[in-house]
Amino acid sequence: MRKTLFVMFVGALVMGLSIGALAQDNFKIGINNFGQANFFARIGRTALINVVEALGGTAISTVTDNVPDRIAAIENFIVQGVDAIIIQEGDIKMAGPALEEAKRRGIIIASMGAGTAPFVDVVVESNEWVMGAMAATELVDRLKGEARVVLIRNPLGQMIRIREQELRAVMTEYEDVQIVADIVYAWPDFFPDIKSKMESILTANPEPGSINAVYATFDGGGVAAASAIRDAGRQDQFIIVGIDGDPQAYEEMAKPDSPFVATVAQQPWLMAETVVKSVFQLLNGETLPRAHIFIPVILVTKEALPSQNEWPYPENFADYGKDATLP
Repeated sequence: MRKTLFVMFVGALVMGLSIGALAQDNFKIGINNFGQANFFARIGRTALINVVEALGGTAISTVTDNVPDRIAAIENFIVQGVDAIIIQEGDIKMAGPALEEAKRRGIIIASMGAGTAPFVDVVVESNEWVMGAMAATELVDRLKGEARVVLIRNPLGQMIRIREQELRAVMTEYEDVQIVADIVYAWPDFFPDIKSKMESILTANPEPGSINAVYATFDGGGVAAASAIRDAGRQDQFIIVGIDGDPQAYEEMAKPDSPFVATVAQQPWLMAETVVKSVFQLLNGETLPRAHIFIPVILVTKEALPSQNEWPYPENFADYGKDATLP
C-alpha cells in the first residue's frame, strides 16, 4: 500500500512539474509597433507574432502611432502580466518611464529597430550609422560632391536622427554639399504631407541646380518627393536616395524616368525572428553572446534592382517564422 502511494505521489509530482514547465514555456510577449505605415512595420509585426507563437508563446500585439498611446499600451502590458515587451520602430527612450517600470517588475525589454537605452535587455537592428553613411555617400558620389539637398526627416525616431547625422557627417568632407531645404514629415500620414511640402520647395527653387538632390531618411519619403518632382516635370534635375529597401521604392526606381536611384535595404523579417528568439533565450535563463545585434544591409541601386519576385511585399511574409525553433 505504501509502495502504491509512493508511486502515485511521484507520478503526481512529475505531472505537476510537467504542467508547471509547460506553463512557464507559454510566455506572454507584448509587442508594440509604431504604426503600420510602411513595409518594415507590417512585415515586422507579422513576423514577430508568428515567431512568438511558433516558439509556444502568446503574442499580445498593439499598434500605436504616437508616444502617449505607446506608453498606455506598455502600461497595459504590465497590467496583463507579460513576461517581455518588444518595441518596434520609433524611439524606445521616449517611452522610458513606462519601460523602466516594466523592467523593475522583471519584464524583459527588447528593441527592434527602435534604438537603445540603458533599460533595454536586447537590441536587434540594422546598423543605422552605416546605413546613413551608405546613402549619403551614394548621393555625393553621384553628384560629384556638388549637391543642393532637400532633407526629409522626423526627429521622433532614433534611427531617423542617426541617419540624418550621418548625412551631416559626410558633408563635412564636401564643401559644395549643402542642405537647402528641410522637410519634417507627419506620421503616419507622411505621403501627402511630404508631397505637399516638396511641391512648395520646388516652387520656391525654380532654377535648375538650385536644388538637385533628396536625402530621404526612409524610402516612403523619397517616393513622395519623387511624385512631386515628376508632377513638376523636373525628373532630370534630381537624384533621390533613401533607406529601408521598401518595395514601393523599388517600384519607383524601376520607372525609366525616376530620379530615385538608390536605397539601403534592411531585412525586417530576420530582425523580428532574431529579436524574438533572443527574448526567449533570456526568458529561459540563457545568456546572450551579444545584447546588441546588427542585421546585415545592402545598397540597392536603380541600375541593379533585384527581380520583382524578390521585392519584400508584406503579403509575401504572411507565414514567415511560423516554423521557427530555438537552437
